Amino acid sequence: MKLKKSAEDKMIFLYRYVSLSLTSLVFLFETSRLMVWQKLLLIVFLFLSVTAFTWIYRKYRLHDMVLKCSIALETAGIILLLFPTGGINSPFKWYVITPMLVACAHLSMRYSWTLLLSYIGLVLTFCYIFFTPGQYFLWDLILQNINLFLVLIVTTMAMQVIRVMKDELKVAKEQANETMDHIKSIYHIMETTSHNEALNLGQVISDYTVKLTKQSRAFFWLDSQEEDAPASSQTGWTVEEEEQLFEELENYREEFREEREPFFRHLPEWGDFLMITVPMTTRFVATIGLKLGPDQSLTGRRWLVQQLIFLAELSAVFLERYELERIENQLIVTNEQNRIANEMHDNVSQSLFGIVYATHSLRQTWCHQPKEQVEEQIDLIQQSANQAVRELKGAIHSLSSKKSGGSTWLGTVKSHLHTLSKLNHVQIDFDIHGDHYSLPYLYQKALFRIISEAAGNAIRHGLAKRIDVKLKLTPQVIRLSIHDDGVGFETARMVAGGEAVSAGGGLGMMNMEYLAQSMGGEFDISSRIGEGTQIRLSIPVNAYE
Repeated sequence: MKLKKSAEDKMIFLYRYVSLSLTSLVFLFETSRLMVWQKLLLIVFLFLSVTAFTWIYRKYRLHDMVLKCSIALETAGIILLLFPTGGINSPFKWYVITPMLVACAHLSMRYSWTLLLSYIGLVLTFCYIFFTPGQYFLWDLILQNINLFLVLIVTTMAMQVIRVMKDELKVAKEQANETMDHIKSIYHIMETTSHNEALNLGQVISDYTVKLTKQSRAFFWLDSQEEDAPASSQTGWTVEEEEQLFEELENYREEFREEREPFFRHLPEWGDFLMITVPMTTRFVATIGLKLGPDQSLTGRRWLVQQLIFLAELSAVFLERYELERIENQLIVTNEQNRIANEMHDNVSQSLFGIVYATHSLRQTWCHQPKEQVEEQIDLIQQSANQAVRELKGAIHSLSSKKSGGSTWLGTVKSHLHTLSKLNHVQIDFDIHGDHYSLPYLYQKALFRIISEAAGNAIRHGLAKRIDVKLKLTPQVIRLSIHDDGVGFETARMVAGGEAVSAGGGLGMMNMEYLAQSMGGEFDISSRIGEGTQIRLSIPVNAYE
């Protein structure tokens, strides 16, 4: 794995070559028993050695044992270098700072101080034995090089302080990134549930449970058999396993209803789960479950409990909001039915009653009345019928957006895309062919969500400046194409590596594909870096029905 060089590494490696160059110049021009060509040859060898060690430090920066051995070997080489270059007076004795910097930057404090004290002890021992036999006491030798030792000690201490500060900053950055990911996930959940109907809420919650907890498997199980209830869903298991898992959960229905706090449950043949019952006042009883790994620590489980509590409260809000919207829609329908009934009763039904009464009366008396009077009554009946027709047409016009020119599905889509275009300074072209009035409501809702999600992803994540949306409606099939000129991404890598979440802007692509497949359609996406993204969708109209 190729590691990216940090600014710290670049600074240390630059210092290695700069310090070696300066000490080499001092060594080259100082008086020594070595010839100039010998000095040059030694300097070339040193540069080659430094290059080799620098390459090792870069390549094996994450391998502590290799790094320790390499630093120890380079330090030993510096000690040996003192013999031909002047012993305790050699300028290369200062060069030991460079391996010390590497040790302090990447290895433990214990190893750094052990290396430093070993270097000082070995240098003093070798110089006292081989270079100053009988000339100095050991204490005099220490005082003579006290500046070197103080610089090494202060440098090591400074690097250790920097290392601690760097580690603390790294932890703080990770916590900040984790907080930002958490906030983004909350935003994505809110955005997804605002665009998606509650029938897809289970999939959204289970997907984001996996994402927030960084586990591999989770489920959202709803204890309800009603058709308008959100569907139970899971993430991480196959379709066959999902069926078996939910059948197993049915056996614990009553136990789950009694739980009020997060709880652990072992399911035979499934493993250990952390679960929580969603606190709701609605007709639903839902449970969120998370599959635990075998090496899950106690601290990690406490963090998972906090995440599940948050997700359970969020799910309760969404489900209760769905219930309120459902009740509100029922009230709207009831009020509209009452309004239509009253309107029909006050106008159309009265006119029709008058026509029926007049017709019945005419039938009884027409043979006894003059022809002119019969024709006059027929004209009155015709006028009443025309009045009833006009009143009926008026009622139909007030109910039909197609006839009254009111808000339509197409108008809603165009308005949404126009708003996106103006707010984000993006050109969005929407081209539609076919009769959108005859499009069933469920298809209208799904298409709006897909178009909205795709356009939003192209703007937020693709940084697109132009989006082309083409919709073709026929009685048999619906074809949708959305193309943008954004930055694009590698779809093969996304599918192979399971990176749909990061590459596609949250779970947007998964939601679009799920919507298409749930209605019997086919979903295809193609993209390349720098060439934008194209989404193609094909849904047979009669498949869902």
